[in-house]
Amino acid sequence: MHRALLIDRNYMALSIIPWKKAVRLLVKGKAEPVETGSSTAVIVGTGSGAFNIPSIIRLLVTIPWKAHKSRMKFSRKNVMIRDDHTCQYCGVKLGKQGGTIDHVIPRARGGQTTYSNCVASCKSCNNKKADKTPEQAGLKLREKPKRPGFITLYKHYLKEYSPEEWTDYIIGL
Repeated sequence: MHRALLIDRNYMALSIIPWKKAVRLLVKGKAEPVETGSSTAVIVGTGSGAFNIPSIIRLLVTIPWKAHKSRMKFSRKNVMIRDDHTCQYCGVKLGKQGGTIDHVIPRARGGQTTYSNCVASCKSCNNKKADKTPEQAGLKLREKPKRPGFITLYKHYLKEYSPEEWTDYIIGL
């Protein structure tokens, strides 16, 4: 599946988008191609001919920095990626489906489902903690939970698909 790197007017990476969305942005005039990428060139046939899908496209409209900072919705998958599929209490490596999400401050005690209150946990630590705080259960967090950054999540997604031309636009790759 071909994807394109979407960058803003200042050449900062915003997201990785499917090729169909990239084509829509280009056709509507909301973006311009930056690099085609010889190693990842994809040509799509249309009724009026062939269309070369760029590997990197640049938005022509300005998006305030805060707009894409807050777009990262909470999800179990993102918590597991942030915590590297590792129990944050005992350090056991969790399988792709083996772990659970634990609320550091239990929901029964007013804890919210946010990145700063949820961690990856193995089932035994989660059961041991139950509806207690980590201190009450005799457990200690390995790292304080926080909202995952752009690079943390995209490094995970880029393991499978990371064209060479993207490295100039994503800091930390």
